[in-house]
Amino acid sequence: MIQLTLATTLFGAMSAAAAIDAGLLGEPRERVLVVANNAPIPEVAPPLVDTPGAAAVLTRFDRVVDLGALLSPQRPAHWRVATMDEPAQERLLRAFWGLGDEPVELVIESVHVPPAATLAAVLADAPITVLSEGLMSYGPTRNPQTHTFGQRITSMVYLDLVEGLDPLLLSEHGITYRAIPPATYRALTEEVCAAADVPVVEDERPSVLLLGQYLSELKLISPRQESQMQVSMLDAALELGASHVLFKPHPSAASTNTAALLAAAEAKGLTIEIVDSRLFAEAVMATHRLVGVVAGFSTGLATAERVFGLPTRSVGTEVLLRTLDPFQNSNRIPLTIVDHRGRHRDGDRDIEGLRRLTVAVAYAMQPQTLAARRDEAVAFLDGAAEGERRRYFTQGRLNVLGLPGAQIPTGVRRVAKGTIERLPSGVAEPVYGYLRKARSTVVGGQAR
Repeated sequence: MIQLTLATTLFGAMSAAAAIDAGLLGEPRERVLVVANNAPIPEVAPPLVDTPGAAAVLTRFDRVVDLGALLSPQRPAHWRVATMDEPAQERLLRAFWGLGDEPVELVIESVHVPPAATLAAVLADAPITVLSEGLMSYGPTRNPQTHTFGQRITSMVYLDLVEGLDPLLLSEHGITYRAIPPATYRALTEEVCAAADVPVVEDERPSVLLLGQYLSELKLISPRQESQMQVSMLDAALELGASHVLFKPHPSAASTNTAALLAAAEAKGLTIEIVDSRLFAEAVMATHRLVGVVAGFSTGLATAERVFGLPTRSVGTEVLLRTLDPFQNSNRIPLTIVDHRGRHRDGDRDIEGLRRLTVAVAYAMQPQTLAARRDEAVAFLDGAAEGERRRYFTQGRLNVLGLPGAQIPTGVRRVAKGTIERLPSGVAEPVYGYLRKARSTVVGGQAR
């Protein structure tokens, strides 16, 4: 059998390579890495194979094929195929990639968006192993998959970023989960750094790594808010004892205005260095003597803690929890995890509380997919303090799903009252009693 592994980022390719090192991806006759640049603006993001150190990752595979080169000028992120054209597309792929008629197995990062979803549809008989999506592994399936498609998914391989927390992604299909040990991933990171000739920096200054994201490109916040958020990270760096800051822009960010950050660092007495955006975050963690890592809700915070044992701080999560829209946005679970762990940084990390919280939030995001977890969500919300509910759940979402904390919207109460007042008195009073008992039951409303 030929195993095709689709990777759109170095993180994904490294996760696959670490899974191979850990013996989690079997022993196929041939391993083929399918690379695709899935960045929002591919022109500003370097191809995976050109990323420093990628050569070490590529040694785990027998050969590499470029999906983007095949599809050009169409972008892999936009690749879709009509159902009736899928058999012809499979024949073309097999011929172009030299697969012949041999059975293939897919290892893909995602099952709900192109190019992974399209590749899985074209290679319709291939069994599927899902590759870790970072912290999104702990969230619900974004788009429900058919039972037929779910039967093709054999397992999910994921980097164990939060000790004691179980993934929820695709759990509705009863798949098995196999964790990549953090030590295996760290060893691979060090190998990649050596291949890229990334020197170990012996700097005696206490340094903190600041991780940029591309939140404004995702329309989660404005460019100005993102710049202000980065400036706020400097205070967190000072809290960690830094005198020197390394700022790493996200490679998918179209542009990063660092003027405000540089000026603020100087005003706070911090020296600052801009890290080459092509150098992945874990490489900086492996080669610098850091006293901590600061970000918004980047997966890099989890790898810093779990893989490299570094202290972390998150910035802006409370604001993002209020503004993230819609509630089903798949960034919500990574944001929730990072926020909760930041609030329970000292002493007990309350992993059981985090598990119950993520199940409840995931259910509220995708109640049809996770219908079997409703009782757990209700139990959590029943026992949660009001402030906790307000932080992680919108009122509209509680109303729509009839969860503890739901309220009957004022407009609905007004209409109901007008209708009831026209009823005979013997009928109206029992209805009033029912409504008083049902203040926590949804009768209408809109989710934010």
